[in-house]
Amino acid sequence: MGRCQPAWVFAFIFSWCISAFAQGGAGVLPLEVKGSAAIDQGDIAGARDRAIRGALQRAIQEAASALISIPVNDKKFLVVKKALLDRQNGFIKNYKITAEGQQDKNYLVDVNVSVAFQDLKNFLAEMGYYKTFNDEEADITVFLEAKGLKNYSDFLYLKEFLKKQAKMVKNIRSQSFKWQQACLELEISGSAQALAVELGKTGRYLVDNEQTRKNQIVVNLLQEEGE
Repeated sequence: MGRCQPAWVFAFIFSWCISAFAQGGAGVLPLEVKGSAAIDQGDIAGARDRAIRGALQRAIQEAASALISIPVNDKKFLVVKKALLDRQNGFIKNYKITAEGQQDKNYLVDVNVSVAFQDLKNFLAEMGYYKTFNDEEADITVFLEAKGLKNYSDFLYLKEFLKKQAKMVKNIRSQSFKWQQACLELEISGSAQALAVELGKTGRYLVDNEQTRKNQIVVNLLQEEGE
């Protein structure tokens, strides 16, 4: 048997395994990964720690990569990778080193890692990324109501903002603008709450949390000082 398999074969098998666990409702995903680190100035213990950390990072990144269907080495994955680094410890249930040792000037480890699969899926969903495994995770319809729009240019600004959220906003199905109020029917990936957060981050809109629900978002255009 050859030592190397084509990358697409690995991706298919890995994605199939993740899908099987997702459909089975498992909250933990076991993965077997490798880690390595250079031994600097004879510091074997330090190299061992770095190799383990690298293996844990790889386990989380590979799991996330399969969930959102973006390769780890793809530039599009960089944003996800940075976010995962900040939350790494929260996605590792436990791990066990199955093999380790020094090879030349490197320290190598084989690690069995239990990834908090459901927590990882929830985190990716909050970011607007996820892979659909069943109807329960399909794109959802959300009704967005924006109040206090002074003119048509405010409406156009809102539409352009939504179009830029391509990973979350999949389609603008219908829209209307009248009497300083815009109503839009959106098809989104993720949750209405996640999109509401992005709208609030612009500093242009005030989200009405009391009226924002699973399939509805209500925002008010903030008035500039002096108006």
